[in-house]
Amino acid sequence: MSTWSPINTVVIAGAWAAKKTGWNSGCGNPQKRHVLVFLGMVGVAVDYLVRYSISVAIVAMVKAPHMPINATHDKEICPAAINATNGGGVDPHADGEYDWSEEMTGIILGMFFWGYFITKAAGGRIAELVGARVTMAASLGASGLLSLLCPTAANLHPLALAGLRLAMGLVQGPAFPALYSLLSRWSPPDELATMVSVAFSGMLLGNMVALGGSGLVVEWFGWRWVFWIGGLLALAWTPLWLALVRESPEEHPSITPEEKSLLAVNLDVRPRKRVPWGHVFRCWTFLAAIVAEFSGSWMAALLTTEAPTFLTNQIGLSLRSAGYVCVVGTAVSYFFAIFYGKLSDFLIQRNYLTKVNVRRLLYAVGFVIVCSSLMGVVLAKCDTVTVSAFVVVAMAGASVNVATYQLAPMDLAPNYAGTLSGLIGIGNIGSFAAPLVTSRMLVDLENGWSASFILGGVIYFVLGVLYIFVVRADIEPWNYYDDLDE
Repeated sequence: MSTWSPINTVVIAGAWAAKKTGWNSGCGNPQKRHVLVFLGMVGVAVDYLVRYSISVAIVAMVKAPHMPINATHDKEICPAAINATNGGGVDPHADGEYDWSEEMTGIILGMFFWGYFITKAAGGRIAELVGARVTMAASLGASGLLSLLCPTAANLHPLALAGLRLAMGLVQGPAFPALYSLLSRWSPPDELATMVSVAFSGMLLGNMVALGGSGLVVEWFGWRWVFWIGGLLALAWTPLWLALVRESPEEHPSITPEEKSLLAVNLDVRPRKRVPWGHVFRCWTFLAAIVAEFSGSWMAALLTTEAPTFLTNQIGLSLRSAGYVCVVGTAVSYFFAIFYGKLSDFLIQRNYLTKVNVRRLLYAVGFVIVCSSLMGVVLAKCDTVTVSAFVVVAMAGASVNVATYQLAPMDLAPNYAGTLSGLIGIGNIGSFAAPLVTSRMLVDLENGWSASFILGGVIYFVLGVLYIFVVRADIEPWNYYDDLDE
């Protein structure tokens, strides 16, 4: 009997991405922008591995007594989950080391995003002033060190672990704005959506390993190794990034003249000293991107942070099976994220649709998929196959984000791409609000999980409609703010 490995999925996914983007040619002298995108994808994957692997590990860390909360209050808890709670043995890791409540678990899971919110909002400006390449390296390196300390913090006190997760969020905040800033200078206009979608598809690769591989790591080595492996990978990635990536094409010592000429179109794309704050916060499309990020981060938390707990405690799947469901959903999402990016560039290059209508169309597609899938999860109740299928489909629909509102910084003002992408991080309030709200619903409501999925669907629907109506994709005049009289 063969054993599935998430590493196999990552290798296959990486090869597929290289083939679809045409970046597997010329291996003897790869294009430097493709090296940047590949290492960016790996870095984002490691970032997400360190960030989300706790979602699986915490199921093994926490003792089973917190599960009867659902058995008492939630009328829809499935028989398989009740049997597991009563000693049915669905999950051999249900009897963890720590006696933490649902509220404390929610605090630990959500605390990362408090810190992340604080520094991501300012992280883009930090990256533009300090240097995006160094900023991203420092972010992931420090995050790796903190991940190594998580087991020690858990032994001390749950609030110590929560505090460490807060610190991890603080250091990770500037990473993604820094990558956006780099991509704004390294992406030819007709490759923009593809390069961004490939680089940030690392979020899905990281989730894939975190949610699938972490279950295997817990089973084979114990939950502590979930944190140690992520930390070691982050520390290994950092020097590789610093050695092979440069701030701009002009600074790269071994870039070919052909590629340098291709990227000359971005010569004027560089960080500006002054930011037109008034224009930024009066731009409705930018504000809509923040709103869309809120709904997207809420949905990501619901489908990623909370999914393993939902599938084990409510539906009755084993920890390994729940991890497999999340891995399948993330793998499908990965391929769809790259597909959306390629489709976006294709439609724009062929003039089938304007750029703004491409953004609207793709977001509408994902919007319908996510909302209908959440209703499917609620209506399927204890049908494990159907519930699992709808979770997978919802995750795939949400992957459209990388080819829609997350491109807003480059669509509107590439000179301020880092600053704008950081400010869009204001919407990450949804990432730490969702676990807290969900944990409260599980305690207070009779149908807590159903209510949490319905609430997530309502938020995604209302804010999604707003985004579709106000989105624009033309470069704003204030992109050249430094060249204008104040």
